[in-house]
Formats: sequence, C-alpha cells, structure tokens
Amino acid sequence: MIPNVVHLIFGLAPDFGGKPFSLVHHLAIESIRRTNNPSAINLYCRYEPTGEWWERSRPHVRLHHLDPPTAVGGREIRHYAHQADLARLEILYQEGGIYLDLDVICVRPFTPLLSESCVLGLELGRRVEGLCNAVILAEPRARFIGEWLRGFDPETSLWQGFRSTGFDDHWTEYSVQYPWLLARTYPEHVRVQGHRSFFWPNWTDEGLARLFERPESDYPGAYCHHLWENLAWEPYLRTLTVRDVREGTSYFCQLVRRYLPPES
Repeated sequence: MIPNVVHLIFGLAPDFGGKPFSLVHHLAIESIRRTNNPSAINLYCRYEPTGEWWERSRPHVRLHHLDPPTAVGGREIRHYAHQADLARLEILYQEGGIYLDLDVICVRPFTPLLSESCVLGLELGRRVEGLCNAVILAEPRARFIGEWLRGFDPETSLWQGFRSTGFDDHWTEYSVQYPWLLARTYPEHVRVQGHRSFFWPNWTDEGLARLFERPESDYPGAYCHHLWENLAWEPYLRTLTVRDVREGTSYFCQLVRRYLPPES
C-alpha cells in the first residue's frame, strides 16, 4: 500500500540554514539506497546544493524544484523548516511513499511496514513528546495525512485553542502534538511505532552522547536513527570528515562507516 519511494526536502533557504550539503547528508542518502533499495529517491529543493558530497550523491536522486508553501490556514509560514513540515505532507498525500529528513540513517528495510496505510513513530524526550515528523510512511491519499492537513485550518482542525498567530510560533503543536492527537482519535488509520523504531537514541544530551560519543550498538528494534541535526550540527557534524568516521569508535561511526566511499 505504501510505495517504496523516498522523498527528501533540502535547500529551501539560500544559505541552507547554515547547514550546507555535507558528508553526513551523503551518508544518509547512501544508507537509504543501500538499505531500502527504493524505486526512486526524490529530493525536493528550492536551491540546489553544491560541493563534493552533493556531486557524489546527485547521480542517485531525482531532483525536483519546490516552491515551498508560505501560508496555511490564513497564517504566514516564514521559517524554511516549518515550510518543509507542510510540504512533506502535501507531497506524501499526492504521491505516497517514505518521507525522511536528510539526517536519518537507515539500518534495516522499511519493507514490513509498507502494507500499512500510514506509519509514524513516537518521539520520547524527557517524556512522550508526540509523533515526530522526521520519518513518515504513507500510501497515496492516506486518510491520516488528509486529516493532518485539515488540522492546519482553524475551520477544520480538532486542536482546541487554535492559534491565530503565525504558524512559526506554534509549529510543534501541528507537526508533533497534533498527529499524536489524531493517532488517538483515528487509531485505525495509522500505525504508531514505539520510540525505538525511528527515534532512539533521542535528542537529549544523554541521547546524543549515546550516538556520537559511545561505542554502543544494541538497538535491535531500529529501522533508522534520527541524528537530530539541529542539536548535533555544531558539536558533532559540521566538521565531520571521512577520517573521523573511519577512525571513530562511536556508535554513529560504526553505523555509517559502511557507507563511506572506497579508499583510493
């Protein structure tokens, strides 16, 4: 029911949000194609990336120009990341497939989940935060995705106390908390995976240390790992090199080493 097609969004801001296409993004694409063998990897962007790692990745993706949505439910969307929150749902509703943030590393195929209508995973921080939208699997015109899109409009939303101010100020309500509300309202239309399937280790200091500092490797239930790029960029990812990955002992290095280009 869910096509084995992957959708990525990148480059909605001219400066790439201060995170240009780098080694970690290349490793994410390599993990997608080698683990899931998708029929296509679609990358939607407003500004095409440049650089060595993009040139290595470019042959493996289908590039699509995207003019991101700038308003929803009568409210302006200014931040590129929040524009991407809405764009991913619109793409999935029309096309179906697997949406992944470009800081997700795949570790085993999503094949067992493709018979569902829609799949999301719990995000666990210091408590259950909601359903993280960094990984979404959906069939075309999935009922759950349709209801989620309806939730952005105050006329059709189930969210109590709908905010009339800018979407950017309250995006977590609609991108994380609202799908969790919908999952409890329409459980027959979505499969909710536990937090260890997509989003473990989590985004806390302890979770990031497990990923990037320790040689832990016992995550048997994981389909993928979200690297929490917004938090991990400066301490771990911005200056990451091939040598760092080859010589590192952390779980992250063990995980992605297989996706490095062959040594010359």
